[in-house]
Amino acid sequence: MRSGCIKKSFFGCSAIFFIFFLTTFLLIFFSEFADLDFSFQQTEQSEYKIEFDSLSNEKIINSSFSWKFVDNNLKKRKFDLSFKILEKDVKAAMNYIDKIAAMSFRDLGLQSRYPDPVAEARIVWAELYRRIYNYSSPQIKTVFEGFNKIFKEENFDSRDKIYFVITFVQNITYERPGGVLDLFPPLGTLAYRYGDCDSKALLLYVIFEKMGVDCAMLWSYKYKHAMLGINFNGRGDYLKANRKKYFFLETTYPQWNIGDLPPEFNNTKFWFIEEIDSDRIQNSIIDYEGNEIEERDSKKETKPFPSKPD
Repeated sequence: MRSGCIKKSFFGCSAIFFIFFLTTFLLIFFSEFADLDFSFQQTEQSEYKIEFDSLSNEKIINSSFSWKFVDNNLKKRKFDLSFKILEKDVKAAMNYIDKIAAMSFRDLGLQSRYPDPVAEARIVWAELYRRIYNYSSPQIKTVFEGFNKIFKEENFDSRDKIYFVITFVQNITYERPGGVLDLFPPLGTLAYRYGDCDSKALLLYVIFEKMGVDCAMLWSYKYKHAMLGINFNGRGDYLKANRKKYFFLETTYPQWNIGDLPPEFNNTKFWFIEEIDSDRIQNSIIDYEGNEIEERDSKKETKPFPSKPD
């Protein structure tokens, strides 16, 4: 005897009724909620677009960002900010990353062997971050001028200026840049409108230093992560360098405040700190306990860089 449904088959009556119900539900859902504003989402990644400036005869990258900011008076507003960046400057910055990626430890003025991979990661990445900062700092002048214009228009106080720039960087899309160093220079992060933890921390570092905000670079070999340290009158977790407190700041995603340290990275014993804008990088090797390790004199040779923060 034939049955109205196909027995022992996935597409039996129950399946047919389920598909009909699901289709109907989705049609109703999207018709009701199509106008929802998902403004909390981060900046969408895209390749940069080139424009031609007829006045300067230069190729320009117009990099636009949009995010929401709550000021000190709890007033929430949406801001749209665009930077016009010379393409040649972005290419030069990206080429500089490739240049230092091709350097040997000897080219970087470093020894080739260290007591352990932790010591190696601390010394090598401090030098790489320092070089990128020094190269990028002059390039960020026009970017700072864009922020300064908004500061004046909005009459921001010191706190609002700091948090305004923090929320800007936090809302840039998180994505790994790739390449040998897996790192963007600050102009690369602005042009491509995405970056990973240390790429975004470096961008915020150079902007803040132009604003007169004292910063340090924080990174961890154990956690494979990087954050920014801010010499700020606040609360929370911090590390000390040159008798100054640098509070942790997570730049990867929004909603993190100064002094917040994610629970999965919360053991400060496993973090390094370096004031990379200083003329002097500490060349002695320090272990996680803060003890100096005697440097070993050895023949310098080319070798891969230690693993970087994500």
